[in-house]
Amino acid sequence: MSTDPERDASGPAPDGRLLTLSVGAPAAGGTFVARHEGRVVFVRGTAPGETVIARLLDDPAEKPDARFWRAEAVEVLEPGVDRVPTVWEEASAEGIGGAEWSHIALPAQRRIATEVMQELLRRAGVSSYPIEEVQVEPATHDMDGLGWRTRMRFAVDEEGHVGMRGWRSHDVHPLGANPLAARAIRDLDLGSWTAPEGVEAIDAVAPSVGPASVVLVGRDLDPATIRVPEEWGDVDVSVRTSRGLVPLRGDGMVRERVGDRLFAVSATGFWQSHRRAAELLSEAVSTALRAPRGGSAWDLYGGVGLFAAVAAEQVGRDGTVVSVEGNRRASQLAAENLQDLPQVSTGTADVTDWVRARRGGVDVVVLDPPRNGAGLELMDLLAAAVRQRIVYVSCEPSTLARDLAAIEKKGWGLTELRAFDLFPHTHHIESVAVLERV
Repeated sequence: MSTDPERDASGPAPDGRLLTLSVGAPAAGGTFVARHEGRVVFVRGTAPGETVIARLLDDPAEKPDARFWRAEAVEVLEPGVDRVPTVWEEASAEGIGGAEWSHIALPAQRRIATEVMQELLRRAGVSSYPIEEVQVEPATHDMDGLGWRTRMRFAVDEEGHVGMRGWRSHDVHPLGANPLAARAIRDLDLGSWTAPEGVEAIDAVAPSVGPASVVLVGRDLDPATIRVPEEWGDVDVSVRTSRGLVPLRGDGMVRERVGDRLFAVSATGFWQSHRRAAELLSEAVSTALRAPRGGSAWDLYGGVGLFAAVAAEQVGRDGTVVSVEGNRRASQLAAENLQDLPQVSTGTADVTDWVRARRGGVDVVVLDPPRNGAGLELMDLLAAAVRQRIVYVSCEPSTLARDLAAIEKKGWGLTELRAFDLFPHTHHIESVAVLERV
């Protein structure tokens, strides 16, 4: 990081105003809190206890009454104790936005993520669980936080250069070594490839079974014009246009193994990114759910059936599991993936609408909503419908905290909360919360 020493750090610069800031506590979203003349500034690319020169991303003249500004550190004047050489140089100032903590020691990342999660729970008013016991854990055998990412979306600029977008920016930046990506994705060397005209983005997947997959995304792409590079070897290749997915090589699917079970997933469908996440979360849900033998379970936001398989094993052939998913293709794949389990049925529906329409309750529920969380209405419905236990898998601690606080008011309590660092060198946190009636 560097900047022109001749510039006045308190005055305007050609590419944005520069400020000298003393950085304090972490904030949600991967930034850190500083103050300038009484105003809060959320700074990316720094760490607690540092003094930095940061460039404002907001124009003070356009937003004179803004409650806060956002800024990016461009030079470190006094480094903090948590700073280490970055694992990904291209994620530094004016670089890609996908590794905002790449300059922070891995144990410190987990400490900082723990502080953020605890603060979000406190602010939401969660009171049924000792918040100080919430600690962010590493994934099993994840020693350096590298090579974990099995799913990546790459951006493509107008000249066909493949890279990633900057933080809060549409600019496409070079990938460099791309050290967070799984080996099969790095071996594609997409950063040195020029994409054909009309390609707007590229999805790359490194599944646990079979070859890697590449999907070229472009609304108006003509699949017949695409030539697969020889250096990609046996990689499966598809084209996604406004009309749907067209496989060029392979069937447009990837396969993922968890334990003894194989899951088919659309090449553009959802699956956990960390190479160990599906196994880790399945084990955590299995331990927490404790569905009764011969009982009933709902798997909400069920995807391709990962947690429905866990519930089905617990209730046995005499029990019932219903997996509900809003994406029709994922729901269809769940039915195929679990066809050997007659106790499981699947459905495509809006989850809240589906639960609202139920008559009668259920013993246990596992839900894994998107980042915006389950929402207050669904938590109210579950509070009334579930007899024993709710296991809430979350990828966004702020919405999880909101939903936990809401269901506490309905007579439920948080009995366990595990948080996992499944996105090393970023601020994201995955967690599994267990709720029971008080």
